[in-house]
Amino acid sequence: MSRILTFATTNIPASAIKQLQEESIIPEYAFNLFTFIRSPDQEEVQVKGTPPAEDIVTCFEGQNDAEIRQYFHQFLAEKGTMGKITRIWFAVLDEQSVAQSTIVLHRSMKKSLWDEIYAEVPETPIPGQHKVCDDGNIWWKWRVPFRYAWAIWNSISSCDLEVLELYSRQEYLGSDGVVDAETCDKIVNGELGDPKGMV
Repeated sequence: MSRILTFATTNIPASAIKQLQEESIIPEYAFNLFTFIRSPDQEEVQVKGTPPAEDIVTCFEGQNDAEIRQYFHQFLAEKGTMGKITRIWFAVLDEQSVAQSTIVLHRSMKKSLWDEIYAEVPETPIPGQHKVCDDGNIWWKWRVPFRYAWAIWNSISSCDLEVLELYSRQEYLGSDGVVDAETCDKIVNGELGDPKGMV
């Protein structure tokens, strides 16, 4: 199973990392997704799913999305995936994460692939909070509760673009910027109907 390279843009107490691990709904067969990086020159990251037991003192304090994407590409270019790190996802813990018990998930897709998929309907809008970047990718991001972090990663990774669109809908984005992951998860699992009939 893949691991998600996880950055902190503020110092994160170990208690918050423990909370992330304990609150995430993870099936028995699965394990913690998040592997933490503290500085651009870090040689290795833990890819066995064991979160750090100490506070994260980060070198990425105050970095914006573009800067984190650059570090992400740099890490993969220099050190590779170490067998498990995914090339299309990364995550960020920030000041809001500690206050809200949330994590920001970032996911990419080649813009050329999107164009190919929707070649017959080229005006199809790209859903949600996204940016088409100079790296040739569309990058989406979702601020999600710790509880649903694994479920959202799994749903979007395992299903069609309809599920990505579901989690990106404006009606499921709270005024605090947090995705209503509980409702989306129930739709994905068939416990609620999709009002748009897409999932």
